[in-house]
Amino acid sequence: MDNRIAEGILFTDQYQLTMAQLYFRFGLHETHAQFDHFFRNYPDYGSHKAGYCVNAGLEWLAGWTKNAVFGDEEISCLKTQTGQLGEPLFADDFLVWLRKEGNFAGITMLSIPEGRVVHPTVPVTVVQGPLPMAQILESALLNKLNYQILIATKAARIREAGRGQPILEFGMRRGPDLGVNAGIRAALIGGADFSSTVGISHMLGFPPKGTHAHSMVQVFIALGEGELGAFRAYAEVYPDDCLLLVDTINTLESGVPNAIRVFEELKRKGHKPLGIRLDSGDLAYLSIQSAKMLDGAGFPDTRIVLSNQLDELVIWQVITQIEEEAPRYGLDPESLIKRLVYGVGTKLITSKGDSALDGVYKLVAVREKGRWAPAIKLSETPTKALNPGNKMAWRIYDKRGFATADLLTIDEGDPGEKEVLKMRHPSDHSKYRIMKGNEISRTEPLLVKVLDEGRLVYDFPTIEEIRVRRIEDIEKLDSGVRRIMNPHFYHVSLSENLWNLKHDLIQSIKNESV
Repeated sequence: MDNRIAEGILFTDQYQLTMAQLYFRFGLHETHAQFDHFFRNYPDYGSHKAGYCVNAGLEWLAGWTKNAVFGDEEISCLKTQTGQLGEPLFADDFLVWLRKEGNFAGITMLSIPEGRVVHPTVPVTVVQGPLPMAQILESALLNKLNYQILIATKAARIREAGRGQPILEFGMRRGPDLGVNAGIRAALIGGADFSSTVGISHMLGFPPKGTHAHSMVQVFIALGEGELGAFRAYAEVYPDDCLLLVDTINTLESGVPNAIRVFEELKRKGHKPLGIRLDSGDLAYLSIQSAKMLDGAGFPDTRIVLSNQLDELVIWQVITQIEEEAPRYGLDPESLIKRLVYGVGTKLITSKGDSALDGVYKLVAVREKGRWAPAIKLSETPTKALNPGNKMAWRIYDKRGFATADLLTIDEGDPGEKEVLKMRHPSDHSKYRIMKGNEISRTEPLLVKVLDEGRLVYDFPTIEEIRVRRIEDIEKLDSGVRRIMNPHFYHVSLSENLWNLKHDLIQSIKNESV
């Protein structure tokens, strides 16, 4: 199957194209507009909730815009579409214009860089350009950014719960078709060290990681060689990379004792075994007992890889149980925790508990007479009313150097230069926060220019560099915001000028509707 049509510029929703033709028909196709991409709420997993998100997906989006154009084949597809009466849905003059101008060469894009911590209502991505093409970009942008942000956030929480211990991603088999490639990239940004998926790992410059399945042990059992024979075969082929799955029969009575016999044989030959993997049962208890057996056999440095439906909450529970129970068996819990590696699959790649980020793409300004005229959308739900206009996004750091608020401003300079900074709640007029200048250690603009009229003007960092940025941002969050359970609320605020603009627009629309 040739996927170029499905994955190119027609990777959009039908209403984007019908709106584009309407703009063309009414002479608005040269009008420039600004759209903000942001999300309204952190992922809520039911039993626990995120207190921050991690940005991801920008580089792949920018690469897609470079190659997405309306060529002859795409125009031919649109020519086949008809309305209810059988007439062509798209007129010839519109299709001629689309063939000539249907690309993203006129698009300017600003974004918060990948790996940075991001919060609700703050524009993660800003798109400016000719109205039809800025409109058509919406669906692909949301698809490519929302999912990667969702998975990067999940991975960061798993990393936090695991206290920085290695994370292996292996969710390909239960992920959303080829979308897992994007999910794996996001997982690597958010906190996973490696993935088991071979192609995308090589593409991104990471060696794929993996051990073996129960089926390998089953084969040797069926052939009369038993679990020990399977382990010996694996050790023979991979003597310096020997990590054995020990729960096919009985973890403590068969798997670990057989693994120790093989490890002793490897040791006598001058090889160092890597460790064991536990994929079922009470992972905390089995980790403790396995560690005790391995230590007693002279293998205190071998790794213990845990898998089987792990997520941040399960990992937190495993660690808590180890801290409570390990001392009863004469083990130092911290030493054991530092031996653990977490293999995380389904619950990471699918963001189990909250399978979609509610990221949206909204028109906030129209270019008129050389200036950005603010636009607003009202809602029956006050929290969904847009923050209008061509805005700046700032991060405010307190005297400790911790991020204390994200502030949206309009037509203003650096908010840190004010003697008194008033920050308004985005929707509740009764809530605001005052910070004096001496309470602020620094302010930081968050948005950087990525595309300038279609031209890439941003050097994308490596995933390793993005990870460093993520770690720095998370370390600058209060511990309450980082909590796995019931995180503290992070402040996102509007400047006084933006607050006034927003409510003047709301009032003027209400007055006109009377």
